[in-house]
Amino acid sequence: MAYSFFGIKKPKIENTGQFSYVSVAPQNSLSAINSDGNSVARKEMCYFCFDVLRSYLGMMKGEALQQPVTFSNDSYPLFVTWKIGQDHRLRGCIGTFSNMSLHSGLREYAVSSALKDSRFAPVSRDEVARLHCSVSILIDFQVNFVDC
Repeated sequence: MAYSFFGIKKPKIENTGQFSYVSVAPQNSLSAINSDGNSVARKEMCYFCFDVLRSYLGMMKGEALQQPVTFSNDSYPLFVTWKIGQDHRLRGCIGTFSNMSLHSGLREYAVSSALKDSRFAPVSRDEVARLHCSVSILIDFQVNFVDC
């Protein structure tokens, strides 16, 4: 099973009222490569998750998505993880082991992992600026795999 994480933080609002994106180093050196040899996981997925969460929380005020959706809509098992603060404490993580189209899957799990992870209270608007996002795409996922 190969997977890839991209961590992205939106730390502050610029003078224009727009969030700035700051990339942080990938947490894992493995790369999610599909059968065509193309990279599946992209940092734009994390931008998309932030936009979806901000929109859901009513923080977009009629703004369009800040980043156009340029990544594939192929189907994969996926997880969205939110961490908070400089020490990157877990704030929520939910996903699925079933194949799901990336656009709808990231939209669903960006919100679910932030607001419905039963281990945590829902993320508040005040916390969004301190969040870090990572997206995990599972490639060649094997159901009921048994170690030899």
